[in-house]
Amino acid sequence: MRTLSLAVLCLSVLPTALRAGDTTAAAAPRVDALQRIAIVGASMSAGFGLDPEANPMMGQESKMQLAQIVEASIVGPHEPVHNGATMMFFTAPEPTAKRALAEAKTAKPTVIVALDYLFWMGYGSGNEAKREERVKSALALLEPFECPILLSDLPDFNGAKPDPMMLPPQAIPPAETIVKLNKQIGEWAKEHKNVVLVPQGEMLRKLIADEEIQAGGNTFVKGSRARLLQADGLHTTLEGTCAMWASAVDAWRAHDATLPVDALLIDVAQLAAKAKGAPPAKPGTAVKPGKAKKAKAKEKAGKTGG
Repeated sequence: MRTLSLAVLCLSVLPTALRAGDTTAAAAPRVDALQRIAIVGASMSAGFGLDPEANPMMGQESKMQLAQIVEASIVGPHEPVHNGATMMFFTAPEPTAKRALAEAKTAKPTVIVALDYLFWMGYGSGNEAKREERVKSALALLEPFECPILLSDLPDFNGAKPDPMMLPPQAIPPAETIVKLNKQIGEWAKEHKNVVLVPQGEMLRKLIADEEIQAGGNTFVKGSRARLLQADGLHTTLEGTCAMWASAVDAWRAHDATLPVDALLIDVAQLAAKAKGAPPAKPGTAVKPGKAKKAKAKEKAGKTGG
């Protein structure tokens, strides 16, 4: 009888113990859309300036990239984030985009994150017609993908005075051209129901103007520019890149209400701290490092993006 009573007591306590452990030991739910994220993009996605040990002028890719931030953001089980970002994107935008998306295709992505994928299609050398053609070609490369695509529009750096070593004045399109290119991007996005248009241009406008910014429930009051934007006036800080990701998640949730609210960590302070403790991001292979001196010379000459 004593043995039987002990067994009954254990059985009565066991469900309570299991329930108590749900919040600590149980795995977070699997979200299909987050299983295989692929990132394609340029220097912001490649973490330019976020790794103090990497010298970008020597072609050294950062170990802290958007891929690492997104990896830290996903709460539930998932496959490693595919990283197709490279800071060398500007040296050959069109072939780099083609190569990056070919590699992304092999990863069979459930979502593509392309926050600065179009930047050097609109920026760089060339007249308005050339820029329009580059954007058109870059958008066409995305068309075979049926998964969600988080695609940013183009920011306007006219009058922002970014470091000319990073973005030469002659590489900046006229404001009216940027408006026209964004209209082109917006119309294409409307024709493709799987595309989520991320208003990065408006967020960067507020950041450059040092206005208050809302992203993913995070509020950055007026005067937060130095916290979110590097001294070159072009690249985001770690917190700034986390905020960009949070704004992309905002746009994604507005587009797809089925994305669980608790599936992604987008508290910027927490996310930045978590990303710092995550394993270093593996640089993409869309562009092989090397010939950095030639790339730097092109930057100085304003021949980027051509």
